[in-house]
Amino acid sequence: MGRTILIIGLATLLTLCYPCYAENETNTGKDESKIILPTGTPINLIILEQLYSQRNREGDEILFALAEDIVLMDKTYLCAGTPVIGRVVGAKASKSWGRQGTLDVEISVISPLYSMPIHLSSELESGGGSKKAGAIGAALLMPFGLLGGLLGGGSISGSGALIEAGTSITVFTAEEGTIMDIPVEEMRQKVDEWYTNKVITSFLNYRWDKCKPIKEAMASLGYTVDESMIIVQKEENYRYSVAVQISPTQTAEFVFQPFEEPHGGKFITLEAKNELAQKIMQAVK
Repeated sequence: MGRTILIIGLATLLTLCYPCYAENETNTGKDESKIILPTGTPINLIILEQLYSQRNREGDEILFALAEDIVLMDKTYLCAGTPVIGRVVGAKASKSWGRQGTLDVEISVISPLYSMPIHLSSELESGGGSKKAGAIGAALLMPFGLLGGLLGGGSISGSGALIEAGTSITVFTAEEGTIMDIPVEEMRQKVDEWYTNKVITSFLNYRWDKCKPIKEAMASLGYTVDESMIIVQKEENYRYSVAVQISPTQTAEFVFQPFEEPHGGKFITLEAKNELAQKIMQAVK
């Protein structure tokens, strides 16, 4: 009798504990779906827009992107193109007597679309770790390259200083990064969706100088346009073809550089590819 009670008691105990065990197994499975990017991992970035000391001001957001996949032990942690937002934290326009302009650009964190934010550093410690960085200086008097975490740009004699789109910089993870362990194809899909939404928003709000934005220009011509009517396709060097399906028989076709600002009195970032697009651009002016 006593042995029977003991067996029943053990069976009851196991039954009560099994949900806890199952939950722990499930949580373990969830933990295993994350991968850790080590501290001090080099991150190569490229800037997607031109910086100009006569135009950029403190507080401007600057878009960078990963130049290449981050792959460790045959595992892709971050995919090329992942957007990284920087910010201008100091800006001085050029002055007379050949005094060049300068910019300070902060790139302190990367927020991938498939992980928690990861803090970055402009320098690597001798022990292999990295120091958390504040501003990454953009010393525009430097005529070339990348040195000690500085983003170097060219200069324009007498009229300011310039960092061209496509300029590269290397930063380092200042701490371990927790990243979702998802297929690289899914990473790229998330990144592509982010850029598509960014391009559509930038296109509809595109304006030159103090003129009306594209969306208002199309409305002045009697066209009502929303995001669902726009098809975006990526070309080389972060240029995009943008097709606006205004009606079943009317499509305005453009080539757009969404991360460059118009300046110099020209539509250097937007090009009309057919007559309807040209008509819309005339309405913008």
